[in-house]
Amino acid sequence: MTRLTELSRTLTFRIATLLALALLPVGVLSVVTTYQLLNQADRELADSLLALTAEAAAEQEAAIRTATGVAKTMVSMVPVLEETGNNCEAPLAMLLRDSPELSFVGYIDNDGTVVCGSANQGTDVSHRPLHQEFTENPGPRVKFSENGSLSNTAVIIVSLPVIRDGAYDGYVIASLPHRTLNRPPAGVMGRDRPLELITFNDEGEVLTATSGLDVLDRYLPKHRSLSALVSGEEATFVAAVDENAGERLFALSPIVPGQVFALGSWEYDNRWFGGLGLGSSMFFPVLMWIVSLSVAFFAVQRMVIKPTRNLRARMLQFMRSRKLVESDNDPSVPSEIRDMEETWMRLAENILHDEAQLYDTIHQRTVLLKEVHHRVKNNLQLIVSLVGMKMRKARSPAVKHALSNVQQRVMSIARVHQNLYETSTVERVRVGELLDAITTQIVAANSVSENSLTLDTKFDDCEVYPDQAVPLSLAVSELITNALKHVGPNEGEKKSVLQVSLDRGGDGSRGVVTVRNTLPADPPEPDDDSSTGLGEQLVRAFASQMEARVDREKTETHFTVVIDFPIHGFDDTIVPSDHVIPVSSGTRPRRSALS
Repeated sequence: MTRLTELSRTLTFRIATLLALALLPVGVLSVVTTYQLLNQADRELADSLLALTAEAAAEQEAAIRTATGVAKTMVSMVPVLEETGNNCEAPLAMLLRDSPELSFVGYIDNDGTVVCGSANQGTDVSHRPLHQEFTENPGPRVKFSENGSLSNTAVIIVSLPVIRDGAYDGYVIASLPHRTLNRPPAGVMGRDRPLELITFNDEGEVLTATSGLDVLDRYLPKHRSLSALVSGEEATFVAAVDENAGERLFALSPIVPGQVFALGSWEYDNRWFGGLGLGSSMFFPVLMWIVSLSVAFFAVQRMVIKPTRNLRARMLQFMRSRKLVESDNDPSVPSEIRDMEETWMRLAENILHDEAQLYDTIHQRTVLLKEVHHRVKNNLQLIVSLVGMKMRKARSPAVKHALSNVQQRVMSIARVHQNLYETSTVERVRVGELLDAITTQIVAANSVSENSLTLDTKFDDCEVYPDQAVPLSLAVSELITNALKHVGPNEGEKKSVLQVSLDRGGDGSRGVVTVRNTLPADPPEPDDDSSTGLGEQLVRAFASQMEARVDREKTETHFTVVIDFPIHGFDDTIVPSDHVIPVSSGTRPRRSALS
């Protein structure tokens, strides 16, 4: 979820979304237009099939109408033929010669006897199912007989009832050879697919089928019966056939209104526009929308997003290394982006110039501060020399001892300023180096032999403000000087040990200075006249300036003093050539009067 939220905030995602929304109406319009065209093509396809069906059924229509006309003529001739003694065979044979579509014409009375016919007069057909149907329910009919009772072949029978004096007196039939009407229509093509034509009567009985009566399931609607399709109007519809044949488009056309209907069909698979289906036809407008979106997105990516990313990369490189990289002057980059790059270059140059000036100022301040430390150190050394001259002229041991203490403390302050001159910058002091130098100098100044004293030092890397470095250095100087006064070898040892360390805590927020010295087995008696407690007072005063805590611990073998003080943090600002301009983020310590 977080990843998606971050992605939605990117310029790429937002531009892509806006472009998609901007081009969406065009895509929707294309889809709607295509859908309308497909519907129009579907209607035209249905109208074309309806026209082809009517055209293909024209032969069956003409034959059935001819048979109907002959049957009507025969109905009107029945009374005349009976008056002439039913001598019908000759005139009806002439009628058949004038109507080659017919295979038999005749009159059958109510008892099922062929009273008058073009052949087989006197034949009894009362046992035939069609006779029983015609007798039980008189009326005009068009029926299919697979084995005609008179022709012994498959025929289509057109029958009309004979009514005399208001009573049913038989029926007239006109037979059409089934083989002549069941063949494919000549000269009628169904575009790129074959047209299947089926004719049926008003009772839903199939009369003819161009592909044969044995495969009707492949060309009839699966869930609609033919009797349900009987109507007096033309219609088109799409329906499923059997599972292997899929769907077909059907067209219903009446041949003899109310009696005979033609049902034409061909495969329906949404294949329009020269073989493109509905899915394919909809694919093109969607593809056009996607292509338009891709082109627009590529243009924005090329002209906006890519130059913006390049500019950001150059900014990051400048931020990390202060290195300015000129643009490649790509002509495809819009002028607005080039103006931004030019503005950025000017801003970066101004930053470099300002930082150079700032660094030069800091350098001058550093030099000036070091010069101040150097001059203070020289003045303090001058004071040390004057005190030394006074010591040599003094005659009282107490005065000499007091002047010696003063000389040592002034010398300690001078050492601090000397080391500040050598180890510090304007705002930062490497206190580890400072304490290491002071410790070495104090031990050397007290003329302690390496054979009698082991100096063990360990100083972690630590930077503090000068306001902390000065009181810390003076406090450590007092502690080392005091330790050298009382240090001695433990019982059984030949050398004394002095340990001075600076440890920085795990989080770096506090520093711990430890001064530890061994004590002799037989310490000398303390000289009350020489011990004034001034050193301890100074250490506490210096610790108070640093907001530090001082702990002392004395055992039979060691004396330990621990100074625990806070380390105030710094924030670094990057400047050219790896120079650092420190900026304080914490509360600065109180300024020491000795600094």
